[in-house]
Amino acid sequence: MELSTVIFLLLAILGWGLGAFFDKACLKHMDASGAFYVRSLFMILIFSPLVAWKYAPTKQALLGSDKLGPIFVMSSVIVSMAGVFFYLKALSGGEAGRIVPLSSTYPLVTFVLALLFLGESFTVNKLAGTLLLSGGIYFISK
Repeated sequence: MELSTVIFLLLAILGWGLGAFFDKACLKHMDASGAFYVRSLFMILIFSPLVAWKYAPTKQALLGSDKLGPIFVMSSVIVSMAGVFFYLKALSGGEAGRIVPLSSTYPLVTFVLALLFLGESFTVNKLAGTLLLSGGIYFISK
């Protein structure tokens, strides 16, 4: 793996870890539905200027893709935001030390779907790693 990939991965882990921390902290001050809608509002306010600033490359990406590209992007947005909503609902009713790790077992879903629909290769190492990761997360949350 290239160094830049490792750095981006570490930054993603840091961002998600801090995000989960702030999610749980905000749920002490508002309910999960309110947190979801406030999050959505802040995303619109923060990212609208960025999209406007990068309008040309955004338009190029949209127009340069085939017909399925925008459908998959929209699908990703819808299911990801639904996941965030349900994650916040679960987090509001449970301990962060349990909910966050358990919600992090989603690679198992991605692994199966990537095999079935994206034509990714199956290896015993990938299966074992995904199962060990998901199982480890389960036991950490107990």
